[in-house]
Amino acid sequence: MKKFLILLTILIFPSALYVFLTAGKERSFVRLPYFGTKKIIRIAGNGKLQTDTAFYTIPPFNLFNSGGGKVTNETLKGRIWVASFIRQADTRTAPSISTLMDRVEERTNLDTTIRLVTFLLDSAGAGNPQAYAKMVHAGSRQIFLTGPGTSVAAMAASSFYQPLDSSGAKGFNNFFLIDKEGCIRGIYNALSIKETDRLVDEISMLEAAYYIQNEKKNKNKEAD
Repeated sequence: MKKFLILLTILIFPSALYVFLTAGKERSFVRLPYFGTKKIIRIAGNGKLQTDTAFYTIPPFNLFNSGGGKVTNETLKGRIWVASFIRQADTRTAPSISTLMDRVEERTNLDTTIRLVTFLLDSAGAGNPQAYAKMVHAGSRQIFLTGPGTSVAAMAASSFYQPLDSSGAKGFNNFFLIDKEGCIRGIYNALSIKETDRLVDEISMLEAAYYIQNEKKNKNKEAD
């Protein structure tokens, strides 16, 4: 029980502190930055087309999980999720990234809605995702996605790295924090314990920001 209470305090304190410090502030939701180039969009209003900008969102993808089920970006819409990229054949960095993804899962285990998504850069026939998930002791909130040929690697480069002015030439060794709208809100070195713990803290900040946003909406509804 003592260990459980200590763990509960560690997990909840960042969110509680963030809520306390930002409650009532209009811009609390945008404390975490948005990554990627903004898009120009056209909005119809008052009989005219108006120009506006929108934050970069992860483009559509269509891949398969370790059970053979189809997973798209729409599958993850409405959830906070973390993305990572590994090659199963890479015995140097893949085990380290998988171990730190397990650390993220362990330290966010009170939020059952978060998904931890690992994109397998090998071709679909290069290995068994189910066996790999079992080997790295992945929990129920981890998803391993694969696709034909080099499609996953191409998607990783075009959807995550190139929009951030990075070619991925040094390897796809990052965690990406994605919000419920599909925007990139944080980038972290997936080989660093310190960076991984920063990711966990910023997940709490993002959760707290959504909490504040929902509270504000509920108050406005009551006022109406």
